[in-house]
Amino acid sequence: MFCGIKRGLDSLLDHYAAACIALALFILSLVGVGDMVTVSLLGLLLCMVGLTRRSARVDLWILVPLLVYDLFCLVSSYAAYGNIADGYGVTHAIFPLLCLLTACLDQGERRLLGRLCVLWVSVAAGAGIAGFVFQAVTQGRVGRMGGLLGNPNAMGIFLVLGWAIALDSGSFLEPLLLIGAAMTLSMGSFVAMAAGILVLLADKKRTASWGETVRYGCQLLAKASLGVGTGLLLYLSAARTRVPWVCLLLAAYAGAVLVLWKDLGRFLEAKPRMAALIAALGVLVALAAVLIRPSAVATFAERLEMMASGLHYLTADPLVGVGPFQWRLLDLHDGGKYFNTWHIHNVPLHVGVETGWIAMAALCLAGLRALDRRNPLRAMTAAFLVHNLLDTSFFYLGVTALVLTAAGCAQEEGHTLGGGGTKVLFALLAGLFAYGLYYTVTAG
Repeated sequence: MFCGIKRGLDSLLDHYAAACIALALFILSLVGVGDMVTVSLLGLLLCMVGLTRRSARVDLWILVPLLVYDLFCLVSSYAAYGNIADGYGVTHAIFPLLCLLTACLDQGERRLLGRLCVLWVSVAAGAGIAGFVFQAVTQGRVGRMGGLLGNPNAMGIFLVLGWAIALDSGSFLEPLLLIGAAMTLSMGSFVAMAAGILVLLADKKRTASWGETVRYGCQLLAKASLGVGTGLLLYLSAARTRVPWVCLLLAAYAGAVLVLWKDLGRFLEAKPRMAALIAALGVLVALAAVLIRPSAVATFAERLEMMASGLHYLTADPLVGVGPFQWRLLDLHDGGKYFNTWHIHNVPLHVGVETGWIAMAALCLAGLRALDRRNPLRAMTAAFLVHNLLDTSFFYLGVTALVLTAAGCAQEEGHTLGGGGTKVLFALLAGLFAYGLYYTVTAG
């Protein structure tokens, strides 16, 4: 056993860049929408790692728009506050940094990084489920699972994205992520998952017949229905009964599902009619999710009102926007309905309002390019993009970092940046993080 642990540690040391990115993902997942000191220190660490790399093969149609987006975040901050630190330009510089650094990795390092991503999201799911069960048994009262991210909606999409990565890698941890996602009761995450499934089916159809695509879809939906259904039952047993300790039985059942997941996959392949039947029952699972959280309809209507408020300010300053964190203050004093949130629940619209149309266009271009790329993680990208039309997961650094870490902008046939070019970019980003750290420490 100790020899195996030693080999694993040696592998991480040999692939130190992938290990550092995984460490950054772990920390970013715990800081919510960002902490300047933490993110700046992480950024400096990753920049030092990047300075040791010789070249990067990168998709410039993703990297350049991310750099342009962050540049206009900084410009908007300066226009609103007279400095570039009072906003999210410095913390969001972690996004192009992760994009560039993952493009410096070779194929073996990217595979290792993908496995580390699945492992971390699975640990987060397991910790969230364990905490939920413990709270139900000891306190008797539980709500939607917020987990390590502290917010059910952010946790929901985090686990859905992890599920898409696990599905691509064939990880046996797939059901754990489905169960955890269900326990967040995040309707936006369920919609995002549906978008990801549609992309998986479309990609399957490109290489298979209609019959094969239908069989694949039935198997996929059957497994998703079982995983999500198990999570909903676990939630109901703890939150909607007078004997919450009963959730221990459902937790044991969830453990059995995890152990027997591979056997379930083989069963569904051998029994396509049963797969179709279970997939059809998924409609009942979706209906149950809506009935458990009937407030979701009112919440969606409120988000539409919020978007209408955002449209009102979209033309206030098309070049640099009204400034980071300014929409909430404008919303508070405009005499209309106050939504008591920092971000419009439509990320492109919010970016356009606060940092201008160029930043909004750049971010949209990067997202569309990522979706257009023919890679195995298109489903994850689609889920992330759809969720950000209904919610604010982009601003949770750990969620966006997961997407960039898993998919990134590495491209085998992309543009090659030599050692000089990559070092200049890493040095510039390091200077930005150093400024953010200095400003925060001296201002505090």
